[in-house]
Amino acid sequence: MKRTTILTLLSVTLLLFAISCDDDVDSSGYCDDSGCWTCDGDYCWPVDNEPCGEGDTCSADQICVEFGCANLCQHESECGLGETCLPAGYCGPQEAPETRCESDEECGNGTICEYSEALSYHICVPGCGSDEECADGEVCAACGRCVPEENPVCGDSKVFCERDEECGSKVCSVDFKCALECDTANPLCPTGQICSDNVCIDDPDPQNPECVFDAQCENGRCLNAYCHTICEQDEECGYGEFCHLGMCKADYRPDNE
Repeated sequence: MKRTTILTLLSVTLLLFAISCDDDVDSSGYCDDSGCWTCDGDYCWPVDNEPCGEGDTCSADQICVEFGCANLCQHESECGLGETCLPAGYCGPQEAPETRCESDEECGNGTICEYSEALSYHICVPGCGSDEECADGEVCAACGRCVPEENPVCGDSKVFCERDEECGSKVCSVDFKCALECDTANPLCPTGQICSDNVCIDDPDPQNPECVFDAQCENGRCLNAYCHTICEQDEECGYGEFCHLGMCKADYRPDNE
């Protein structure tokens, strides 16, 4: 056996040993039928890795970790967009993608818009997941915020509608927003929404993420794994959308025409 081959096998063996013994490696994540994900506590976001394990194998220059087939690396330049070269010697996701915001509506499902003292501006952060995470006298509302238990609604969520009649040609959805009706057999909904029970709703679990970072969207911004068009006026947006804070999103306002 050639000396170079022996050295290569030894290097890989040492790398695998280091990975298995390094308790400080942050490789929290998982893969399922929807793809591979990495997590920070309860907050998870998609990564562009192939699933592995249980008979699946990775290519020769990759290693199988919790969040799929990761590229081996020695330098940051060997990793892709949104990745960093971990001390263990493979590419892993950077910290949770930082999304600036002005309101909860600009954040993905499960996240809310909060002011960061360290950054001096608002970013999307994980919201609450259960009442146990809230203070006494508060409950975790559907929007991910802890609110008074005697008034368990989020901000102005009830001003849009409580009955279909208030939405004109639209219907009042479960989150008190006016939504478009759709045909489940031939769905057509605004970007970021899916057809559920013949009503367009925000996609609660994107199965085929288009993006994680804005840089992955050509002339657009990434919101809840979908690329949304940047805009200045409603006319620049697609079906059922309006221009809100410079980005095309599903128009949840009443349509009483």
